[in-house]
Amino acid sequence: MSKEGYQKSVRSARIGVWLATRASRNTGLMDRICRVLLSRIFKLDPDNDFMRDDMIENDPGYSVEELERYERGE
Repeated sequence: MSKEGYQKSVRSARIGVWLATRASRNTGLMDRICRVLLSRIFKLDPDNDFMRDDMIENDPGYSVEELERYERGE
């Protein structure tokens, strides 16, 4: 990696840390702007989201009767 490339990556990392720090405070207008920027930067395309699984997405869940039986310990 060239010196310019290294400096660019260090600069972008510092900006990212600064944005995350400001966004985590969420006390003023600038903090809210940083939060919106971070959410737009890290928004994943649903087609490329590796955390989404068809089995989980299509799961019907538990019925009310199953949950009541579980709570009763049956």
